[in-house]
Amino acid sequence: MTRHAPLLGASLALALSASVLAQAGKADTSVKAVVSAAAAYVESYNAKMQYVLADEVATQRLARAHAAGVVTRTTKADLFITFLPAESAWIAARDVREVDGAPVNDANNIRAMMERAPLSRLGAVVAQKNAQFNIGSISRTFNEPTLALLILTDKHRGRFKFDVSSAAEAKEGRVTIAFKEHDRPTLISGTNGAPVYTSGVFQVDPATGRVEFTRLELSMETVTAKIETAYAEDAKLKQWVPALMRETYMQTARGFEETINCESTYTNYRKFDTSVIIK
Repeated sequence: MTRHAPLLGASLALALSASVLAQAGKADTSVKAVVSAAAAYVESYNAKMQYVLADEVATQRLARAHAAGVVTRTTKADLFITFLPAESAWIAARDVREVDGAPVNDANNIRAMMERAPLSRLGAVVAQKNAQFNIGSISRTFNEPTLALLILTDKHRGRFKFDVSSAAEAKEGRVTIAFKEHDRPTLISGTNGAPVYTSGVFQVDPATGRVEFTRLELSMETVTAKIETAYAEDAKLKQWVPALMRETYMQTARGFEETINCESTYTNYRKFDTSVIIK
């Protein structure tokens, strides 16, 4: 008996150590901890997502009540994305190369615009450029795949309430956090400058704070909108990037009904420089 006692003690000690390590390695899934981890991840992510290009293929579908058929448009573009630290804002500019199979020659591309003015002053020009091939009557200039990440930055986070989302939103190993904007200045404004309050969800890896999915919803006057972005790991950039964005816009006013659905995919990520594109 005395010969086996040390072995039993060692086994017990190992079991306890494993249990302690398992508990220590378990991620805190409370709302406060997950939001804090996601905010730290986004702060680091914003610094890494500087001057990035991706190939965007976007298909829009427009349907109107009492109108026959669905109108479609497919565009292929270079999507330029960067985070502007001083403004705590994203800028996303599309250089459309092709519309429904027909080539587009655009001398006013992002490189040319950056040679004329700093990015921080190009917001209105970029918004107009991004909307030039939109179909339908709904004005939409905020369809950036990374837009929802701004909610987790220090500049905006304090205006939002966060909570654990419903079980229907759950994904194994991830925590889904719901958010709702409750104060001004709002993340998005209407065409007349009126505040537009947003809500939605984040899917977060609680161990790393990595945001893997976002959904942003809003309503302004007669229009409702939903933008969803799914992220995936990119081997070239060695980080998670937008892979798919789905947008839904609905307008109902005085018997007029319009729905626009858009699906955009993003591939071939690479770094961008004002003098050279690094493949």
